[in-house]
Amino acid sequence: MSSLDKTRGVAVLLLLAFVDLKRRGYSRDISWPDLLKLYVLTQLSSIKMYRMHKKFERDVRNFEQAQSIFLMDRIRRSENTGFGRDNDFSSIRSVSDFRRSMPLFDFPQMEDYVNRLADGEKSALLGDKDDVFIFITSSGTTGRNKRIPMSQQAARDMQNQVLFGPLQWVVRRHFPWNLRRILNVNNGRVLEKTKGGYTVSAAAHVVYARMNTLTAELFTTPLVGQQVKSEFESHYIHALFGLCDKHISVLRTVFVFNFLTLMRRIQQNLPDLLRDMRRGRIKEDLNIPPDVREELNRHLRPTPQRADEVEREFAKGMAGIVPRLWPQMDRTSGIWSGSTNETYYREARYLLGPDIPMLSFTYSASEGYMGSNIDSWTGPPRYTLIPDIMFYEFLPIVHDRIPELGEIDRRDLLLGHELEVGKEYEIILTNSSGFYRYRVGDVIKVVGFYQQAPQIEFLYRSGQSLNVCGEKTSEEVLFRALRDAARQWPSQLKDYTAAVSQFALRREGDLSLCYILFIELEGEPLTETQTDLVDETLREQSEEYASYRTLRKLSKMTVHQVAPGTFARFRSHLIETTAVAANQFKMPRVLKSPDSVAWFMDHVQK
Repeated sequence: MSSLDKTRGVAVLLLLAFVDLKRRGYSRDISWPDLLKLYVLTQLSSIKMYRMHKKFERDVRNFEQAQSIFLMDRIRRSENTGFGRDNDFSSIRSVSDFRRSMPLFDFPQMEDYVNRLADGEKSALLGDKDDVFIFITSSGTTGRNKRIPMSQQAARDMQNQVLFGPLQWVVRRHFPWNLRRILNVNNGRVLEKTKGGYTVSAAAHVVYARMNTLTAELFTTPLVGQQVKSEFESHYIHALFGLCDKHISVLRTVFVFNFLTLMRRIQQNLPDLLRDMRRGRIKEDLNIPPDVREELNRHLRPTPQRADEVEREFAKGMAGIVPRLWPQMDRTSGIWSGSTNETYYREARYLLGPDIPMLSFTYSASEGYMGSNIDSWTGPPRYTLIPDIMFYEFLPIVHDRIPELGEIDRRDLLLGHELEVGKEYEIILTNSSGFYRYRVGDVIKVVGFYQQAPQIEFLYRSGQSLNVCGEKTSEEVLFRALRDAARQWPSQLKDYTAAVSQFALRREGDLSLCYILFIELEGEPLTETQTDLVDETLREQSEEYASYRTLRKLSKMTVHQVAPGTFARFRSHLIETTAVAANQFKMPRVLKSPDSVAWFMDHVQK
């Protein structure tokens, strides 16, 4: 082929790419050379998606076999680790051997191995072929923050599932891809380094580690924005760049609560944001390093006409504000699984209007990626467990009771093919980061099967239970009672958390044991008769709670109403004073420390 023919061929390909981009849509703020590179990259990613889709379809048809292959590979790779020697991995030759001989573990039992790994003793948990990618901070909702190791293999699995897995295959079918920009709300702070030199950060860091200067062009916030570490400043920068671009196609957050926080921050700081849009410069009193500020300002230009549009839309009210701000947006994403997120999801729907879905795509934890929501985007998310990246076992939940570790008979654990639709289970994980038969703390309900792979609905965290004198009322049971009681109130429930009375400072001589509930409302304060409905409903719905109340082991629940905005301030308080990352924060439904209870008591409406 002559050089002229090659030139003509390239010209034809460029023309076809241009026509396709015009049809699909693209950001005018991305240069043509970068658009073409992104176009090629997106087309190539389709090939990887197809390959992963085909493997996923093979594995879900042979779920038990895929699980066995994963488990035995992990056992062989870890025989000579400290954990493997302590648990006689060399004698385990089958899944049956593993299930018969291997005890269950929770974090306190794993902590010594994790600390040794963090200090640089890799062989404590990982074999010669494995290495640490990162330590992830848990969100702290079930107690103090923990550092959970993630191996390089687990990180690759998470990256591939999020970027190319069956989830993306389905998304491409429902939402044709384009190269318009994405408002991606992420705080990228690295918290610290371990003694062994490993990074400690949030789980989102795993995925964004794959981002480079080219792929970052698809985000409204420039890559340098990841260096803005404080939560308020980070949200402000994301909001400013997001509002400047009318043609955004996707708004992406980790949790639905992060989406609500962003929208509240926009509403609260709208005058400042509009002024910065009109002048094309970030306000001076934000706590941003000078070099980062200078680089961010280089990406801004005055957009007074767009600022006027934004101001007009906010003047119309908050109902359906999102599609009015960004008319080309076709979806948002943020995890909202679990019944206790219902109040957040309802508020999000008010802002999104009827047509933009809030997609809860992934089921994952600090311990790794577990499932993808591939077929339920309008109702409660249902996640299909990925067969080849975890080994799953399931402990049946009987009468809403979560047993202590020492109470569990390992023979009660079930495999995926032994589950029953409609039943609830606590999920037990074996991952590729050195955790075996580990209680991750999630309670799920089986809602179906995709081929042979279980499809599950996340319900609640087992550590989020109230236990005053042995009764153990789960987060799910408490929320059902609160939700049903709130339906009879004249005001709308906005948020809540609970605690046991042992954590509260009370009048001298008051030795009564009870639950303490903190609620934030939209509307008028409630009467005592109305708040008593929570205790009455819980007695009706929980035989165990009712029996403890009848025997007077538990006194009537105390319900405190807190001032509007209290839960948002508590979130900021925890982010500022603990290691939890802003984009990984989950509101604790059960307070685990006297300090947190005291904080809420200081915000009770008098």
